Amino acid sequence: MRTTHWFWSVALCGALLLPVPGASALIFQPSEGDAAQANAREDQLYADATRAINESRWSDAESLLNQVVDQHGRRADGALYWKAYAENKEGNSSDALKTCSDLRLSFPKSNWLKECNALEIEIRGKSGSPVQPQAEQDEDLKLLALNSLMQSGDANALPILQHILEGQQSERLKERALFVLAQDQSKQAQDLLGQIIRGEKDPNLQVKAINLLAVTKGNKAADTLADIYARSTNESVKRAVLNSYLVMNAPDKLVQVAQHESDPELARHAISELGALGAVSQLSTLYQATSSKDVKAAVINAFVPAGAKGAEALSAIASSEQDPELRRKAIRNLGVVGGSSSVPTLMSIYSKSTDEESKKAVLDALFVAGDAHDLVALARSEKDPSAKRDIVGKLAVMHNKEATDYMIEVLNK
Repeated sequence: MRTTHWFWSVALCGALLLPVPGASALIFQPSEGDAAQANAREDQLYADATRAINESRWSDAESLLNQVVDQHGRRADGALYWKAYAENKEGNSSDALKTCSDLRLSFPKSNWLKECNALEIEIRGKSGSPVQPQAEQDEDLKLLALNSLMQSGDANALPILQHILEGQQSERLKERALFVLAQDQSKQAQDLLGQIIRGEKDPNLQVKAINLLAVTKGNKAADTLADIYARSTNESVKRAVLNSYLVMNAPDKLVQVAQHESDPELARHAISELGALGAVSQLSTLYQATSSKDVKAAVINAFVPAGAKGAEALSAIASSEQDPELRRKAIRNLGVVGGSSSVPTLMSIYSKSTDEESKKAVLDALFVAGDAHDLVALARSEKDPSAKRDIVGKLAVMHNKEATDYMIEVLNK
Protein backbone atom coordinates (compact mmCIF):
# COMPACT_ATOMS: atom_id res chain seq x y z
CA MET A 1 0.00 0.00 0.00
CA ARG A 2 2.76 2.43 0.89
CA THR A 3 4.55 1.65 -2.37
CA THR A 4 1.36 2.19 -4.36
CA HIS A 5 0.57 5.46 -2.52
CA TRP A 6 4.09 6.68 -3.09
CA PHE A 7 3.87 5.81 -6.82
CA TRP A 8 0.64 7.75 -7.37
CA SER A 9 1.95 10.73 -5.39
CA VAL A 10 5.03 10.94 -7.61
CA ALA A 11 2.92 10.56 -10.77
CA LEU A 12 0.56 13.34 -9.65
CA CYS A 13 3.44 15.69 -8.88
CA GLY A 14 5.02 14.94 -12.27
CA ALA A 15 1.78 15.61 -14.06
CA LEU A 16 1.46 18.99 -12.35
CA LEU A 17 4.95 19.90 -13.51
CA LEU A 18 4.30 19.03 -17.18
CA PRO A 19 3.41 21.92 -19.53
CA VAL A 20 -0.19 22.01 -20.66
CA PRO A 21 -0.54 22.75 -24.42
CA GLY A 22 -2.22 26.14 -25.05
CA ALA A 23 -2.37 26.95 -21.35
CA SER A 24 -0.74 30.37 -21.73
CA ALA A 25 -3.20 31.31 -24.45
CA LEU A 26 -6.08 30.21 -22.30
CA ILE A 27 -4.85 32.21 -19.34
CA PHE A 28 -3.51 35.44 -20.96
CA GLN A 29 -5.18 35.85 -24.34
CA PRO A 30 -8.35 37.95 -24.13
CA SER A 31 -11.44 36.83 -25.98
CA GLU A 32 -12.39 38.46 -29.25
CA GLY A 33 -15.10 40.36 -27.43
CA ASP A 34 -12.64 41.68 -24.84
CA ALA A 35 -10.15 42.72 -27.57
CA ALA A 36 -12.86 44.56 -29.50
CA GLN A 37 -13.97 46.29 -26.32
CA ALA A 38 -10.38 47.33 -25.52
CA ASN A 39 -9.90 48.67 -29.07
CA ALA A 40 -13.13 50.63 -28.86
CA ARG A 41 -12.07 52.09 -25.53
CA GLU A 42 -8.67 53.03 -26.96
CA ASP A 43 -10.25 54.64 -30.04
CA GLN A 44 -12.61 56.68 -27.88
CA LEU A 45 -9.82 57.93 -25.63
CA TYR A 46 -7.71 58.83 -28.68
CA ALA A 47 -10.60 60.68 -30.31
CA ASP A 48 -11.29 62.58 -27.08
CA ALA A 49 -7.60 63.50 -26.83
CA THR A 50 -7.56 64.72 -30.44
CA ARG A 51 -10.59 66.88 -29.74
CA ALA A 52 -8.89 68.32 -26.67
CA ILE A 53 -5.80 69.19 -28.77
CA ASN A 54 -7.95 70.88 -31.42
CA GLU A 55 -9.54 72.93 -28.65
CA SER A 56 -6.13 73.74 -27.07
CA ARG A 57 -7.01 71.91 -23.84
CA TRP A 58 -3.47 70.66 -23.39
CA SER A 59 -3.77 69.31 -19.85
CA ASP A 60 -6.91 67.33 -20.70
CA ALA A 61 -5.20 65.96 -23.79
CA GLU A 62 -2.18 64.78 -21.78
CA SER A 63 -4.40 62.94 -19.28
CA LEU A 64 -6.33 61.17 -22.02
CA LEU A 65 -3.18 60.30 -23.97
CA ASN A 66 -1.57 58.81 -20.85
CA GLN A 67 -4.53 56.46 -20.62
CA VAL A 68 -4.03 55.44 -24.26
CA VAL A 69 -0.32 54.80 -23.65
CA ASP A 70 -1.11 52.71 -20.55
CA GLN A 71 -3.27 50.39 -22.65
CA HIS A 72 -0.22 49.41 -24.75
CA GLY A 73 -2.47 49.12 -27.80
CA ARG A 74 -2.40 50.05 -31.46
CA ARG A 75 -2.35 53.78 -30.82
CA ALA A 76 0.28 53.92 -28.10
CA ASP A 77 3.04 55.34 -30.32
CA GLY A 78 0.78 58.00 -31.82
CA ALA A 79 -0.40 58.89 -28.33
CA LEU A 80 3.19 59.44 -27.22
CA TYR A 81 3.82 61.86 -30.08
CA TRP A 82 0.65 63.85 -29.40
CA LYS A 83 1.47 63.87 -25.70
CA ALA A 84 4.84 65.43 -26.52
CA TYR A 85 3.09 67.92 -28.79
CA ALA A 86 0.65 68.90 -26.02
CA GLU A 87 3.45 69.18 -23.46
CA ASN A 88 5.38 71.52 -25.73
CA LYS A 89 2.28 73.63 -26.35
CA GLU A 90 1.76 73.89 -22.60
CA GLY A 91 5.31 75.19 -22.19
CA ASN A 92 6.82 71.97 -20.84
CA SER A 93 9.46 71.53 -23.51
CA SER A 94 11.73 69.36 -21.36
CA ASP A 95 8.84 66.95 -20.73
CA ALA A 96 8.12 66.91 -24.46
CA LEU A 97 11.74 65.95 -25.23
CA LYS A 98 11.56 63.15 -22.65
CA THR A 99 8.30 61.86 -24.16
CA CYS A 100 9.92 61.82 -27.62
CA SER A 101 12.79 59.85 -26.10
CA ASP A 102 10.29 57.38 -24.65
CA LEU A 103 8.72 56.98 -28.09
CA ARG A 104 12.13 56.34 -29.63
CA LEU A 105 12.95 53.65 -27.04
CA SER A 106 9.57 51.94 -26.96
CA PHE A 107 8.75 52.07 -30.66
CA PRO A 108 12.01 52.26 -32.64
CA LYS A 109 10.22 51.57 -35.95
CA SER A 110 7.18 53.80 -35.43
CA ASN A 111 5.96 56.06 -38.23
CA TRP A 112 5.56 58.78 -35.59
CA LEU A 113 9.30 59.04 -34.97
CA LYS A 114 9.76 61.48 -37.85
CA GLU A 115 7.11 63.78 -36.38
CA CYS A 116 8.72 63.64 -32.96
CA ASN A 117 12.15 64.31 -34.45
CA ALA A 118 10.73 67.39 -36.17
CA LEU A 119 9.19 68.53 -32.89
CA GLU A 120 12.53 68.04 -31.17
CA ILE A 121 14.28 70.16 -33.81
CA GLU A 122 11.72 72.92 -33.27
CA ILE A 123 12.10 72.80 -29.50
CA ARG A 124 15.89 72.82 -29.53
CA GLY A 125 15.95 75.61 -32.11
CA LYS A 126 13.81 77.84 -29.88
CA SER A 127 15.87 77.00 -26.83
CA GLY A 128 19.09 78.29 -28.42
CA SER A 129 20.67 74.87 -28.96
CA PRO A 130 19.59 73.96 -32.52
CA VAL A 131 20.13 70.47 -33.88
CA GLN A 132 22.98 70.34 -36.39
CA PRO A 133 21.72 69.39 -39.88
CA GLN A 134 24.59 66.94 -40.36
CA ALA A 135 23.20 64.84 -37.52
CA GLU A 136 19.99 64.10 -39.44
CA GLN A 137 19.74 61.42 -42.13
CA ASP A 138 16.19 62.18 -43.25
CA GLU A 139 16.17 64.99 -45.85
CA ASP A 140 13.04 66.67 -44.49
CA LEU A 141 14.45 66.70 -40.98
CA LYS A 142 17.80 67.92 -42.28
CA LEU A 143 16.05 70.92 -43.83
CA LEU A 144 14.06 71.58 -40.67
CA ALA A 145 17.28 71.57 -38.70
CA LEU A 146 18.94 73.85 -41.26
CA ASN A 147 16.04 76.30 -41.24
CA SER A 148 16.08 76.35 -37.45
CA LEU A 149 19.83 76.97 -37.49
CA MET A 150 19.49 79.89 -39.90
CA GLN A 151 16.65 81.47 -37.93
CA SER A 152 18.79 81.31 -34.81
CA GLY A 153 21.50 83.31 -36.60
CA ASP A 154 24.08 80.56 -36.16
CA ALA A 155 27.26 81.40 -38.10
CA ASN A 156 27.57 77.77 -39.23
CA ALA A 157 24.23 77.79 -41.04
CA LEU A 158 25.31 79.39 -44.32
CA PRO A 159 28.44 77.23 -44.82
CA ILE A 160 26.35 74.11 -44.20
CA LEU A 161 23.74 75.34 -46.68
CA GLN A 162 26.44 76.10 -49.24
CA HIS A 163 27.88 72.60 -48.74
CA ILE A 164 24.46 71.09 -49.50
CA LEU A 165 24.01 73.22 -52.61
CA GLU A 166 27.48 72.45 -53.97
CA GLY A 167 27.68 68.81 -52.83
CA GLN A 168 26.36 65.48 -54.04
CA GLN A 169 22.97 65.81 -52.38
CA SER A 170 19.72 64.93 -54.14
CA GLU A 171 18.16 67.51 -56.45
CA ARG A 172 15.11 67.60 -54.18
CA LEU A 173 17.21 68.51 -51.16
CA LYS A 174 19.12 71.13 -53.14
CA GLU A 175 15.93 72.75 -54.40
CA ARG A 176 14.49 72.99 -50.91
CA ALA A 177 17.81 74.26 -49.56
CA LEU A 178 17.68 76.93 -52.26
CA PHE A 179 14.30 78.02 -50.93
CA VAL A 180 15.74 78.28 -47.42
CA LEU A 181 18.62 80.34 -48.80
CA ALA A 182 16.23 82.76 -50.51
CA GLN A 183 14.59 83.55 -47.17
CA ASP A 184 17.89 84.77 -45.70
CA GLN A 185 18.27 88.47 -46.46
CA SER A 186 21.89 88.72 -45.27
CA LYS A 187 24.43 89.99 -47.80
CA GLN A 188 26.34 86.70 -47.78
CA ALA A 189 23.20 84.65 -48.47
CA GLN A 190 22.00 86.98 -51.24
CA ASP A 191 25.47 86.97 -52.83
CA LEU A 192 25.40 83.16 -52.91
CA LEU A 193 21.89 83.21 -54.39
CA GLY A 194 23.07 85.70 -57.03
CA GLN A 195 25.93 83.39 -58.04
CA ILE A 196 23.49 80.52 -58.52
CA ILE A 197 21.07 82.70 -60.51
CA ARG A 198 23.90 83.79 -62.82
CA GLY A 199 24.91 80.16 -63.40
CA GLU A 200 28.22 80.42 -61.56
CA LYS A 201 27.39 77.41 -59.37
CA ASP A 202 25.37 74.27 -60.15
CA PRO A 203 23.80 74.93 -63.59
CA ASN A 204 20.95 72.56 -62.75
CA LEU A 205 19.88 74.95 -60.01
CA GLN A 206 19.99 78.10 -62.12
CA VAL A 207 16.47 77.72 -63.57
CA LYS A 208 15.04 76.97 -60.10
CA ALA A 209 16.80 80.01 -58.68
CA ILE A 210 15.44 82.25 -61.45
CA ASN A 211 11.88 81.09 -60.75
CA LEU A 212 12.42 81.62 -57.04
CA LEU A 213 13.79 85.12 -57.58
CA ALA A 214 10.68 86.10 -59.54
CA VAL A 215 8.41 84.91 -56.75
CA THR A 216 10.34 86.45 -53.87
CA LYS A 217 11.47 89.74 -55.45
CA GLY A 218 8.81 90.46 -58.07
CA ASN A 219 9.43 93.44 -60.36
CA LYS A 220 12.51 94.42 -58.39
CA ALA A 221 14.31 91.53 -60.08
CA ALA A 222 13.30 92.50 -63.65
CA ASP A 223 16.58 94.20 -64.58
CA THR A 224 18.66 91.39 -63.05
CA LEU A 225 16.74 88.83 -65.10
CA ALA A 226 17.05 90.94 -68.26
CA ASP A 227 20.82 90.92 -67.79
CA ILE A 228 20.81 87.13 -67.31
CA TYR A 229 18.70 86.74 -70.47
CA ALA A 230 21.08 88.88 -72.51
CA ARG A 231 24.18 87.01 -71.32
CA SER A 232 22.89 83.44 -71.45
CA THR A 233 23.07 81.10 -74.43
CA ASN A 234 21.02 78.41 -72.68
CA GLU A 235 17.48 78.15 -74.05
CA SER A 236 16.10 76.69 -70.78
CA VAL A 237 17.49 79.65 -68.85
CA LYS A 238 16.02 82.11 -71.34
CA ARG A 239 12.60 80.43 -71.15
CA ALA A 240 12.78 80.54 -67.35
CA VAL A 241 13.39 84.30 -67.53
CA LEU A 242 10.40 84.74 -69.87
CA ASN A 243 8.21 82.70 -67.53
CA SER A 244 9.43 84.88 -64.66
CA TYR A 245 8.38 88.03 -66.53
CA LEU A 246 4.88 86.55 -66.56
CA VAL A 247 5.01 85.88 -62.82
CA MET A 248 6.22 89.39 -62.02
CA ASN A 249 3.86 91.04 -64.54
CA ALA A 250 6.54 92.68 -66.67
CA PRO A 251 5.00 93.08 -70.16
CA ASP A 252 7.56 95.68 -71.29
CA LYS A 253 10.38 93.17 -70.84
CA LEU A 254 8.45 90.62 -72.89
CA VAL A 255 7.88 93.17 -75.66
CA GLN A 256 11.63 93.83 -75.80
CA VAL A 257 12.30 90.14 -76.28
CA ALA A 258 9.55 89.80 -78.89
CA GLN A 259 10.99 92.71 -80.87
CA HIS A 260 14.70 91.88 -80.70
CA GLU A 261 15.06 88.11 -80.16
CA SER A 262 16.62 86.38 -83.17
CA ASP A 263 15.41 82.93 -82.14
CA PRO A 264 11.84 82.67 -83.51
CA GLU A 265 10.81 80.07 -80.90
CA LEU A 266 11.82 82.34 -78.02
CA ALA A 267 10.17 85.33 -79.68
CA ARG A 268 6.92 83.35 -80.00
CA HIS A 269 7.22 82.29 -76.37
CA ALA A 270 7.54 85.92 -75.27
CA ILE A 271 4.47 86.85 -77.34
CA SER A 272 2.51 83.96 -75.84
CA GLU A 273 3.37 85.18 -72.34
CA LEU A 274 2.09 88.63 -73.29
CA GLY A 275 -1.22 87.00 -74.17
CA ALA A 276 -1.31 85.19 -70.83
CA LEU A 277 -0.80 88.59 -69.16
CA GLY A 278 -3.74 90.02 -71.12
CA ALA A 279 -1.40 92.68 -72.54
CA VAL A 280 -3.70 93.46 -75.49
CA SER A 281 -2.41 97.01 -75.97
CA GLN A 282 1.21 95.88 -76.25
CA LEU A 283 0.25 93.01 -78.56
CA SER A 284 -1.71 95.34 -80.86
CA THR A 285 1.21 97.78 -81.04
CA LEU A 286 3.56 94.90 -81.80
CA TYR A 287 1.24 93.65 -84.55
CA GLN A 288 1.18 97.03 -86.24
CA ALA A 289 4.91 97.61 -85.88
CA THR A 290 6.21 94.33 -87.26
CA SER A 291 6.50 93.23 -90.86
CA SER A 292 7.17 89.63 -89.90
CA LYS A 293 4.31 87.31 -90.83
CA ASP A 294 5.44 84.80 -88.16
CA VAL A 295 5.31 87.47 -85.46
CA LYS A 296 1.88 88.63 -86.63
CA ALA A 297 0.60 85.03 -86.55
CA ALA A 298 1.98 84.59 -83.02
CA VAL A 299 0.25 87.79 -81.92
CA ILE A 300 -3.08 86.59 -83.37
CA ASN A 301 -2.69 83.37 -81.36
CA ALA A 302 -1.75 85.34 -78.24
CA PHE A 303 -5.06 87.20 -78.31
CA VAL A 304 -6.81 83.90 -77.45
CA PRO A 305 -5.42 83.50 -73.89
CA ALA A 306 -6.09 87.23 -73.42
CA GLY A 307 -9.77 86.24 -73.37
CA ALA A 308 -12.54 88.74 -73.98
CA LYS A 309 -9.99 91.58 -74.06
CA GLY A 310 -8.45 90.03 -77.17
CA ALA A 311 -11.74 89.67 -79.07
CA GLU A 312 -11.92 93.34 -80.13
CA ALA A 313 -8.39 93.25 -81.52
CA LEU A 314 -9.15 90.02 -83.38
CA SER A 315 -12.31 91.57 -84.84
CA ALA A 316 -10.27 94.46 -86.24
CA ILE A 317 -7.69 92.12 -87.79
CA ALA A 318 -10.35 89.76 -89.15
CA SER A 319 -12.13 92.68 -90.84
CA SER A 320 -9.12 94.57 -92.24
CA GLU A 321 -6.09 92.29 -92.63
CA GLN A 322 -5.05 92.01 -96.29
CA ASP A 323 -2.98 88.84 -95.91
CA PRO A 324 -5.51 86.02 -96.44
CA GLU A 325 -3.78 83.50 -94.15
CA LEU A 326 -3.53 85.95 -91.26
CA ARG A 327 -7.11 87.07 -91.85
CA ARG A 328 -8.40 83.47 -91.69
CA LYS A 329 -6.42 82.79 -88.53
CA ALA A 330 -7.92 85.88 -86.89
CA ILE A 331 -11.44 84.83 -87.99
CA ARG A 332 -11.07 81.33 -86.54
CA ASN A 333 -9.59 82.63 -83.28
CA LEU A 334 -12.42 85.12 -83.02
CA GLY A 335 -14.83 82.20 -82.92
CA VAL A 336 -12.84 80.69 -80.06
CA VAL A 337 -12.63 83.78 -77.89
CA GLY A 338 -15.40 86.12 -79.02
CA GLY A 339 -18.51 84.07 -78.24
CA SER A 340 -21.87 85.58 -79.17
CA SER A 341 -20.40 89.10 -79.22
CA SER A 342 -18.31 88.17 -82.26
CA VAL A 343 -21.27 86.97 -84.36
CA PRO A 344 -22.13 90.32 -86.02
CA THR A 345 -18.53 90.73 -87.18
CA LEU A 346 -18.38 87.16 -88.47
CA MET A 347 -21.68 87.43 -90.32
CA SER A 348 -20.58 90.72 -91.88
CA ILE A 349 -17.32 89.16 -93.07
CA TYR A 350 -19.21 86.20 -94.58
CA SER A 351 -21.61 88.42 -96.50
CA LYS A 352 -18.93 90.75 -97.86
CA SER A 353 -16.09 88.34 -98.53
CA THR A 354 -15.29 87.04 -102.02
CA ASP A 355 -12.60 84.76 -100.62
CA GLU A 356 -14.06 81.24 -100.26
CA GLU A 357 -11.42 80.24 -97.70
CA SER A 358 -12.30 83.22 -95.52
CA LYS A 359 -15.95 82.20 -95.72
CA LYS A 360 -15.00 78.69 -94.60
CA ALA A 361 -13.06 80.25 -91.71
CA VAL A 362 -16.24 82.11 -90.69
CA LEU A 363 -18.21 78.86 -90.74
CA ASP A 364 -15.52 77.23 -88.57
CA ALA A 365 -15.70 80.18 -86.16
CA LEU A 366 -19.50 80.03 -85.90
CA PHE A 367 -19.30 76.29 -85.33
CA VAL A 368 -16.71 76.70 -82.55
CA ALA A 369 -18.84 79.45 -81.01
CA GLY A 370 -21.81 77.02 -81.00
CA ASP A 371 -23.94 79.42 -83.08
CA ALA A 372 -26.43 77.01 -84.67
CA HIS A 373 -28.96 79.80 -85.22
CA ASP A 374 -26.80 81.75 -87.66
CA LEU A 375 -25.47 78.62 -89.34
CA VAL A 376 -29.06 77.61 -90.08
CA ALA A 377 -29.72 81.10 -91.46
CA LEU A 378 -26.66 80.83 -93.72
CA ALA A 379 -27.68 77.32 -94.84
CA ARG A 380 -31.09 78.62 -95.92
CA SER A 381 -29.65 81.57 -97.83
CA GLU A 382 -26.54 80.00 -99.32
CA LYS A 383 -26.79 79.38 -103.10
CA ASP A 384 -23.47 77.62 -103.54
CA PRO A 385 -24.14 73.83 -103.18
CA SER A 386 -20.62 73.12 -101.92
CA ALA A 387 -20.79 75.82 -99.23
CA LYS A 388 -24.27 74.67 -98.24
CA ARG A 389 -23.04 71.08 -97.80
CA ASP A 390 -20.24 72.41 -95.58
CA ILE A 391 -22.75 74.25 -93.38
CA VAL A 392 -25.13 71.28 -93.14
CA GLY A 393 -22.21 69.01 -92.26
CA LYS A 394 -21.42 71.23 -89.27
CA LEU A 395 -25.07 71.45 -88.18
CA ALA A 396 -25.35 67.66 -88.33
CA VAL A 397 -22.92 67.23 -85.42
CA MET A 398 -23.99 70.15 -83.22
CA HIS A 399 -26.69 68.35 -81.17
CA ASN A 400 -28.68 71.55 -80.96
CA LYS A 401 -32.51 71.75 -81.26
CA GLU A 402 -32.39 74.40 -83.98
CA ALA A 403 -29.84 72.33 -85.87
CA THR A 404 -31.91 69.16 -85.43
CA ASP A 405 -35.09 70.87 -86.60
CA TYR A 406 -33.27 72.05 -89.71
CA MET A 407 -31.99 68.50 -90.37
CA ILE A 408 -35.62 67.26 -90.27
CA GLU A 409 -36.58 70.09 -92.60
CA VAL A 410 -33.90 68.99 -95.08
CA LEU A 411 -35.04 65.35 -94.90
CA ASN A 412 -38.66 66.29 -95.54
CA LYS A 413 -37.86 68.20 -98.74
